[in-house]
Amino acid sequence: MTTQENSAVTSSKDSGLSSKGLLARELNVLIAEDELVMRRLLKQSMERLGFIVTEAVDGDDALLKFGAQRFHLVMLDVLMPKRTGFEVCQEIRRQSNVPIVMITALNRPEDIIQGLKFGADNYITKPFNFKELEARIHAVIRRSMHLNHHHSFEVIEIGDLTLFNATQEIEIKRQRVPLTPIEFALLRHLASQVDRPVSKEELLQEVWGYLDTDNLNLVELAIRRLRTKIESDASNPTRVVTVRGVGYKYCVAPPE
Repeated sequence: MTTQENSAVTSSKDSGLSSKGLLARELNVLIAEDELVMRRLLKQSMERLGFIVTEAVDGDDALLKFGAQRFHLVMLDVLMPKRTGFEVCQEIRRQSNVPIVMITALNRPEDIIQGLKFGADNYITKPFNFKELEARIHAVIRRSMHLNHHHSFEVIEIGDLTLFNATQEIEIKRQRVPLTPIEFALLRHLASQVDRPVSKEELLQEVWGYLDTDNLNLVELAIRRLRTKIESDASNPTRVVTVRGVGYKYCVAPPE
């Protein structure tokens, strides 16, 4: 076992994780990573969390294996051979709303925006420790389970906005607007509280499932992406407006 592998296993044991992992039932995860050592570390870590792991070594392999069975989570390295993680994410998102976590050595805001654009739910930046991985996976799975079981409404109409909960689609002025699962969840939470300011911390907890406040930039970037899709002028928003010192609120668009 290499020093890197031994270090990761030590971190796993030190986390206090029980032998049963974090899950009440076993879930399938697809890990697409071309670096052998990193893929092995991810596999060991996810198995400790209770997942059944399927491995893919490049972008084409990831899509082939994704099409062969049902997964509850997909983890994609950004810089893979044949197809990048962004390309794989985009293709998977055409077929499924499965949670997707990007794994990358890149930590630039534009890379995070790119991932959000193609429908990723979150990012993990290499190198990372086991506790960070555990917290991120907890949050993503918690959010996914919340969305799958949250059926307080099937259809809601707010002004010229219509949200379809069952299909996670929206219409604005009777025109369908494609959103990623994160964008839909974000808009749904804001729109369910019209004209009420919602803090970034609340959005981070309710939409992403995070209990800490270390990832507020995810909220800001997702809001920026959402505005490009639902606003007539994203630089001068009238639907999702900023409430300084608090967060954001959804306003009913004024009649034209």
